[in-house]
Amino acid sequence: MSSPRLLVLLLVGLMITPAVMATNGRAAPQCAEFDLSDVVSSGAGVAVDPGACIIVDLGVRSYSTTLAIDYEIMDDAMDVLLFDENGIQTYKNGQNYRSSFIAEASFESMIGSEWLDWTPPVSINAKNWYVVFDNAAHDGDEGMGDQGGMTAKFKIQFAPASTEDYSLLHDTFIVQPGEKVNLATFSVDSGSGFSYSAHPISGTGDIFIQSDNQLGGNLIIADTSRDDFGGSDSQLDWIIPEFLDLQNLNLMVEAGPNPLHFSLESWFEPVLSPVIVDYSNGTTSIGQKVTLDARDTPNSLQQIRTLSWDFDADSSYDAIGDLVEASWDTPGLKTINLTAESETGETTMVSHQIEVIDISDPVAVISGSGTRGLNGEWRLLRLSDLVLQASNSYDDHAVSSASWSIDGAPMSSASQFTVSWSQIGTYVATLTVTDPSGNTGSINSTIVVYDSTVPILETSDIVEIKEVYRGEEIEFKAKAVDLWDEQSALRFTWDLDLEVDSNNDGDLRNDPDVTGPILITSFDSNGEHAFALTVYDGSNNSDFEVFKLQAVDPPSETNLFGIVAIIFLVILVVLGVVLFGFKGIQRRHAIEMLMENGLSAEEATLRVQEIARTTKLPPFAKAVQMAGMAEGTVVKSSVQLQSDAKRAEMDAIYGNDNGSQVDQHAGFRPSSPVRQIDPAFAEAALAAFSDEPQAKPVVTSTPVSGKVKSGGVTLPGVIPPTNHTLKSDCTSCGKAFTVTMPQGVNSAVVACPSCGSDQLFER
Repeated sequence: MSSPRLLVLLLVGLMITPAVMATNGRAAPQCAEFDLSDVVSSGAGVAVDPGACIIVDLGVRSYSTTLAIDYEIMDDAMDVLLFDENGIQTYKNGQNYRSSFIAEASFESMIGSEWLDWTPPVSINAKNWYVVFDNAAHDGDEGMGDQGGMTAKFKIQFAPASTEDYSLLHDTFIVQPGEKVNLATFSVDSGSGFSYSAHPISGTGDIFIQSDNQLGGNLIIADTSRDDFGGSDSQLDWIIPEFLDLQNLNLMVEAGPNPLHFSLESWFEPVLSPVIVDYSNGTTSIGQKVTLDARDTPNSLQQIRTLSWDFDADSSYDAIGDLVEASWDTPGLKTINLTAESETGETTMVSHQIEVIDISDPVAVISGSGTRGLNGEWRLLRLSDLVLQASNSYDDHAVSSASWSIDGAPMSSASQFTVSWSQIGTYVATLTVTDPSGNTGSINSTIVVYDSTVPILETSDIVEIKEVYRGEEIEFKAKAVDLWDEQSALRFTWDLDLEVDSNNDGDLRNDPDVTGPILITSFDSNGEHAFALTVYDGSNNSDFEVFKLQAVDPPSETNLFGIVAIIFLVILVVLGVVLFGFKGIQRRHAIEMLMENGLSAEEATLRVQEIARTTKLPPFAKAVQMAGMAEGTVVKSSVQLQSDAKRAEMDAIYGNDNGSQVDQHAGFRPSSPVRQIDPAFAEAALAAFSDEPQAKPVVTSTPVSGKVKSGGVTLPGVIPPTNHTLKSDCTSCGKAFTVTMPQGVNSAVVACPSCGSDQLFER
């Protein structure tokens, strides 16, 4: 039966047993591939022909989920191999895959049924898993496992396994013969239940629990072993004893003479037993907080969801958590209930009692409707009444009684007490209060009896002082009068800084910076200064006044500064005049020197200005420096420069007759023929350098050969009758001028008409 037919039959409900045909040869297997949903619903099973294979995609699975797998192989044995997304490529490529499949969840030459609970290996990312039903002999199996034969059928069930709430281990293992393996290590509270269920697949072995100090030996913890389990499932239910509370324990397995292949599930039943630790030793006082600690409650498996506290046994929770504080406002024996709720919803409650006692004294408070002074004292006018009350006194429980005394003499036991005096003075009232537990508290309050007359300052001597010298000490005297108090009973204070409230009474003007009737002080800065004077009588009645004055510099300092400033200003003015006059004189001398050398007044002035602009002259430059005539420099006017230039051109054309240049070696040289110059050439050259229009030279038809030196002008053999005009700016003075050059003349050196500087013209 062909592969396409198998696919069609599966899609229509797998009503007829499907089959997969074998591939030819020993090349990489060509397996049919299906999703898990395509094969799990096949009631009769999926057929695989000899030499054929099927790959079932199990989907992406995470290591955090244990999977329940059921295999059933019918009619003939075949290999059932589990691969991850990497290992399956090895199988598909026909490579040796024996180390690539998951041995714990794979079976070679399997026939019959088997189930196992398997957990994918821990991985950062979830992987795609595949199971291969192999009924072929092909490359990569090393001749092991099923090699084909007859057509076989398979069934598969694959889904997440049910797990316990507090699971320790849930997986399938293979242990080699005689090998001992530590499957898991755990540490839990005593009283917790521990269980495991082992399902043998093949082989036999022992499973047991050892403590850390028993590892490597044959000793085990009593009542924890299942020996020679195999052939049927084994179960253990065990309670952790108190001596193993939070001790490291190890779940061990040891294989028999054959490989031990088995599935194992182990889990805990955590203990729920809340514990209260009272750091007050069962006694506290009213209002005093006590710490209640439930952190010793067994919770190694994180089985506690909440811990709820009821501090007064009224069935309502007052706090949540494992470490709380509680206090009470009345004395007596208090019952505390702690309820623990597990993650599964179970609850357990424990109780604890604390005695609360009253050890605090009541607080006495004197109140009334009178006037209070700056320091909290009562101020009472002579012959007036003051009503004092104890009603604002308080206690952590209650106030049961009150009593009054004046200057130590008992006066009243009422809650309210009235006092009055005819003489001024200071008196002390004492209030004592008592609570029901016999604790007492007292408070004293000062009562100042005063008169109503006010002292008056007499400040005429101070007001007269309007101006003082800076830094100079000055004396101020204070005077005042009072109808009730003597002069000697009056108190004077001076406030020297009206921007600071040093006594913190809210008034910037009455700070006692200096006390007494006399103030000696000085002012360190110029300008306006202010200070205040206050007078007090025996009843603290007061009067005050603010004074202002000016502080100025002493005369000597002011005059000296002015003199120095004037002298400095005069020196600056004189230096400026001298420098300005010197430069003007030297500039005039420079212009005169240039005019004496033949320059016009305009040319001399321009030359001095140009030198001043382009040359860095010293501040006191002399006339010769301003004229540019230092170090023997020859100065010529524009006319002189033009004349010299023309003379030089003529000398170049006709020769120099002054005989000043004599060749001393002339007698030893061969004679040279004398060059003959055509007059027409000379006229043409003169026309090129003339400021006035020149007549056109007459050119004969007789050809003339030769060269004429004329400052860069080369005269051709034939000069046409047309001229050419060139215009340029002087490279020295910048002024523009023009030159008319005859036809055939390509270059000429001409003197600038303005400054006489030689200029080269080319076309």
